[in-house]
Amino acid sequence: MSFSTILALLVSVVTASAAQFFLKKGVLNLTDLDLSFSGLLKLFVSIFQNKWLFLGSSLFIFSFVFYLFVLSKLQLNLAYPVMVSAGIVLVTIGSWAFFQEQISQWQILGIFLIIFGIFLLFPRI
Repeated sequence: MSFSTILALLVSVVTASAAQFFLKKGVLNLTDLDLSFSGLLKLFVSIFQNKWLFLGSSLFIFSFVFYLFVLSKLQLNLAYPVMVSAGIVLVTIGSWAFFQEQISQWQILGIFLIIFGIFLLFPRI
């Protein structure tokens, strides 16, 4: 696997995870979210009015572009598990750091197991 593929995967994971934090911050300012048509329309409009929601959505698009590059170079059965599991690790740690969310001992153990699993996917690196 080339350095550019690894870098693109890292950029995709980090930007998708960062998008989660911005979306969380943005949605904390919203009230009365619902899944009705008018509620979804209101949410769509608020994406362009709320800098955090707009930034989070933009980062998802940026992450998507890099992930497309990764998919063109790497097997899906490697790219997707790394993308999802590394995202879980980053979001869990970031939610603790930025939003003071609690992390249990089981979650910490799970993070270590996920990291170990990622390394098992790429034994040649």
